[in-house]
Amino acid sequence: MEQPTHRQIEQQLRGQTLTAERFCQVASHIDEAFWLSSPDEREIYYVSPTYETVVGRSCDSLYADPASWIESLHPDDRKRCREDMGTGGPDLKREDEYRLTTRDDVPRWVRIRCVPIYDEDDRIVARAFFAMDVTERRELRSAALHDKLTRLPNRSLLTERLTEAIERSKSDPLYKFAVLFLDFDRFKIINDSLGHEVGDLLLISIAERLTANLRKRDNTSHFSEGHVAARLGGDEFVILLDDIRDTSDATAMADRLQTALSAAHSIRGHDVISTASIGIVTCAGEYDRAQDILRDADTAMYHAKSTGKARHVVFDERMHQEAVQRLELEEDLRRALDRQEFRLAYQPIIDLESGRLTGFEALLRWNHPRRGDVPPGLFIGLTEEIGLIVPLGAWVVREAATQLKKWHDQIPQDPPLEMNINLSRRQLGQDDLIDTLRRIIDETGVNPRSLKLEVTESAIMESPERVTGLLNELKDLGVKLCMDDFGTGYSSLSCLHHFPIDVLKIDRTFILNTDNNREYAAVIHAIITLAHTLKMTVVGEGVESSGQLAQLQALECDAAQGNFFSVPLSATAAEAYLRGPKGLAKSA
Repeated sequence: MEQPTHRQIEQQLRGQTLTAERFCQVASHIDEAFWLSSPDEREIYYVSPTYETVVGRSCDSLYADPASWIESLHPDDRKRCREDMGTGGPDLKREDEYRLTTRDDVPRWVRIRCVPIYDEDDRIVARAFFAMDVTERRELRSAALHDKLTRLPNRSLLTERLTEAIERSKSDPLYKFAVLFLDFDRFKIINDSLGHEVGDLLLISIAERLTANLRKRDNTSHFSEGHVAARLGGDEFVILLDDIRDTSDATAMADRLQTALSAAHSIRGHDVISTASIGIVTCAGEYDRAQDILRDADTAMYHAKSTGKARHVVFDERMHQEAVQRLELEEDLRRALDRQEFRLAYQPIIDLESGRLTGFEALLRWNHPRRGDVPPGLFIGLTEEIGLIVPLGAWVVREAATQLKKWHDQIPQDPPLEMNINLSRRQLGQDDLIDTLRRIIDETGVNPRSLKLEVTESAIMESPERVTGLLNELKDLGVKLCMDDFGTGYSSLSCLHHFPIDVLKIDRTFILNTDNNREYAAVIHAIITLAHTLKMTVVGEGVESSGQLAQLQALECDAAQGNFFSVPLSATAAEAYLRGPKGLAKSA
């Protein structure tokens, strides 16, 4: 039999259709605590047996003191409850949630509902109170709205708070708030090198520092009880600064947080340092949606990260326009592969002793239907960020391998022509990379010994142990490996022997400075000497003058590429180059 609800009892009471005996029988079967008082609450007419279970006090105590139920509430909630129950007169329904004081100090919550009971002449003859234990429901809601690791509010709860702040800013012209979007520099390196457990402990430590600084009262930044620290996921955190005076309050808080966060975290015997890049958005009524604020704060954060890291940047309209353009470019990129808008260009690589062409580097190009040729610097990094680099990278490998096989068949030479192909950091993290490359080699029929896969120095040094194992698997395919952009500062010469590298490609910044700075030439000489000792060959990138070429030849560099020899060529032009006169003379 279905138990009667408090609403059914209320309706029956109002119609006075129940006898006292029948009423008590019905009320005793309700899971909620229920008591009935006089309109002025000075006398208790009835208390259900569940009162003792839900409220934790005896029924007799309530009969003896009709207001004693309020004393069962947490001291901080009693005043609010008295105000709630006494507001608006006795004829209004009231409902809210309060904490209970328990003997075992275990936090419990009850929802108290008070409704007036009328007679047939619409006179209030009693007040009915209902109390329901909502502790479990609140715990479930709290779990759904808080990050499991750090216990900070998650995106859902942050969105609620932001929405409330937006609504208040619309109605109160003096109210301002700010959002700080934090992303931690080098977190991925820490996570990969020290392990995910250390990474999790670092996130917990970061959350504690954020919370402590938001609660701190001093003269360096504006304090408000409404400040909120939330974790969106990964190493992304957001601060909501409530009721600020102006932008200076937000920047002062950013300064404070960066100082606090830059100090080392002592975790499992490691002193871990991870600074934060912070994007700031202030709002005084101009936003309508929480996601728009987060988007702009995220944009400002990326500006901070791209201009040096460990700093903060305040969002402005220029950034918004750039973000819109970036979004449009991202949408176009996602369609470009299906629309066959990408192509490969091939830059010759020249042997500096014989002057002969040894191979090409395959370079990705994008011919946009409206923008024309989009500079690689505008879209290569974006393809990696949005994950497009994985299918696009596989397309590049297949296209370059297919072209190389065609040239091997149609224009054979001894030794065979080689093809350099770049692998991105994102591709190196794909579980099926080896299988994908093996399948492409099998399907195109290209000789794997003629493929040179280029991996940047920074990608290798980001997670050297994991990448070294992957490089060995790549070598097992029969391909050769190149460390690209060597000399950009991530590794030292002393660790080169740890990696199964065949070719070092010296970063173009060294080559460009050899004309005017002898120190660069000395560094290049040291690189070449060590590489030859380790049985590696060396390629100089970005050669643009005869002087740079002569310098590399004097330093016994093995090969070079750059616009001095040829700009990147279409497949047709590269084939003509391949069929043309041999030797360095053709660069003139």
